[in-house]
Amino acid sequence: MADIPIENPRAEIDGIDREILRLLNRRAEIALRVGAVKAGNDASLVDPLRESQVIERLTRENPGPFDSTGIENIFQRIIDESLALQQSRYHRTPTNDPANAVPSVADSATVGFLGDPGSFSETAAIGILGRKCEYTSFPTFESLYHAIDVNDTDYIISPLENSLVGSIQRCYDLLAGSSLSIVAEIILPVSHFLIAPPIASMETITTVESHPAALSQCERFFAGHPDLKRIAGDDTAGSVRRAVESDDATRAAIGGRRAATIYGGKILREHIEDHADNFTRFALLSKNPSDTADGSKISLILRLKNEPGSLHNSLRPFVRRNIDLTKIESRPIKGQPAEFNFYLDLQAPASNSDLRGALDEVREQAASVRYLGRYPTIVLTHEQINAIS
Repeated sequence: MADIPIENPRAEIDGIDREILRLLNRRAEIALRVGAVKAGNDASLVDPLRESQVIERLTRENPGPFDSTGIENIFQRIIDESLALQQSRYHRTPTNDPANAVPSVADSATVGFLGDPGSFSETAAIGILGRKCEYTSFPTFESLYHAIDVNDTDYIISPLENSLVGSIQRCYDLLAGSSLSIVAEIILPVSHFLIAPPIASMETITTVESHPAALSQCERFFAGHPDLKRIAGDDTAGSVRRAVESDDATRAAIGGRRAATIYGGKILREHIEDHADNFTRFALLSKNPSDTADGSKISLILRLKNEPGSLHNSLRPFVRRNIDLTKIESRPIKGQPAEFNFYLDLQAPASNSDLRGALDEVREQAASVRYLGRYPTIVLTHEQINAIS
C-alpha cells in the first residue's frame, strides 16, 4: 500500500503551532499586566468566577471537532500556566510569627494537661504561659477533653504528634469530636531520663515504666539492656512518681528532668531517646476561637464528598494559590464505613485574599469544612525548659 502523502498537512500544522505559540505568549504578557495590578492591590491572583466565565464562553462558541471537555481541559491548562507565571513574577512571602508570639491568656485562666505534674504536657504549657495560670492534671485524654466541655477548665493542652512515633491518633479523634479551636501550637524538644528511687542503681533495676510513646522512643536503650521489662503507664510523670514512691530498688521509669526534680528521683541515665531531634507538637485548645492575624499556621478538618476526584478537587484551591500544605492525614469516621475526616495544616499565605478565596472554594468542593484556627507556632528550647522550676 502506498504511503499517504502527509507532508503538506504537517507543514500546515507547524505553521498553526507557531501562531498558537505567538498568541500564547501574547496572552501571557497581558496576564502579567493583570497580575501586576492585582499584586499592587493585595488581591488574589486567582479569580475562579472569571475563569469559569471564560471557559463557559469558549465551550459555547466552540464549533468542533473538539468537544466541550477537550476545550475545557486545554483552556484550563492555559489559565493554570498563566497563573503560575503570575505567581513566579509577583511572589509574596508570608510574614513569620513575631518571636515568641504567646497568646493572650488571663492570669486567672485554668489550663488542663495530661498526666501528673512534671509531665511533658505540663512543661509545654508552663513554657509558653508561665506560672500565672492555674494548672490541673487529668489522667486520660478523654477526661482532659471532657473537662473543657463541662467548663472545668478554660484551656487544655493536647499532644498531637511526635517526630519519632508520628501522630497521636486518639487526640485527633477527640479534637474532631469537639468544638475546640487551636489557639497556639508548641514545639517541645523531648529528652528522656531513666529515673529511679534514690536507693536504686543500674544493677538493681529490673522494670521500667512509662507512657507507651516514651518507651517506643527509647528502643536503642532497651536493645542495650534486654533484661529490663517494659511496663506501660498512663503518662511519664505518673510513672516516675510511682517508681520513686515505691522505694523499690528494682523499679525505674522514663520521664523528663522536671519529674525527677519534683518527685525526688535519682537519674540513672540521661538522654536515652533514640534520636536527639525528638520533638512533640502540642496544641493549646480553647472553646473560644482566637484567629491571630499574624499566625503562620492554619488547621482544617475536611469531610469529603463521596465521589471520584473529591480529594483532588478539595486540595486544588490551595495548590493553585501556592499555599503550602504542611500536613494531610485521614482518620475514619466512626459508624460511617468508607468515610474519612482529613486533617490539613497550611502555611498561612501572605495574602488574606488568597486565603479567603481558597477556603471559599474548598467549602464548595467538600461536604464540610471545619476551621480550627490560625495561630502562632512557639518553639521552646532546652534552656527554657531547664529554667522551669
